[in-house]
Amino acid sequence: MKDKDIELTIAIPKGYLHDEGYKYLSRFGINFDSKSSRELVFYDRKSKVKALLVRPSDVNVYVEHGSADLGIVGLDLLKEQLPDVVKIKNLGFGYCKLVLAVKKDSPYKDSNDLPANCKIATKFTRLANDYIQKKGLIAEVVKLYGSVELAPIVGLGDAIIDLVATGSTLKANNLIPIETILESTAFLIANPVSFKFKKSRMAPFLM
Repeated sequence: MKDKDIELTIAIPKGYLHDEGYKYLSRFGINFDSKSSRELVFYDRKSKVKALLVRPSDVNVYVEHGSADLGIVGLDLLKEQLPDVVKIKNLGFGYCKLVLAVKKDSPYKDSNDLPANCKIATKFTRLANDYIQKKGLIAEVVKLYGSVELAPIVGLGDAIIDLVATGSTLKANNLIPIETILESTAFLIANPVSFKFKKSRMAPFLM
């Protein structure tokens, strides 16, 4: 199938929202020729839809810059990255929480217990800094890209701010959440130009 025949391109995230994203699209009769996580581009020839399988943190980028017309992304990343996209609707799946967490044996019961000039490790630096300012804390945000849970264990941070779904990863690393910062679910987003000129094609998704 040639891309000139494609009417819509949709960015689908790998990981937590991956399977539910496919299920959501199947409600509109969209079924791709492959769902392998090893392939990055695949098609529904009947519906004239192309899908891009991308990292969750890249969905906003692909949609904002027009490489995808639509995308499925968590509210956490919308608030962290603040992309120039149209937020169409809450899809209601992929529930998780952004939490402040500490070592289970630490003396900190809530954010007010954290010491001055403490270090908070996170992937979500914008949301972390907003939270620190809102709470009136004096803290340094340490940006990490990988396993945030390791930071308190090795003394890199007094606390972490990270997403949790079941909480099993925190528990496995002897960490406990002490405050919820944000509750997140999946949202459908659109490129602003695509939303203007392809709105009729997007109509089923707007219901």
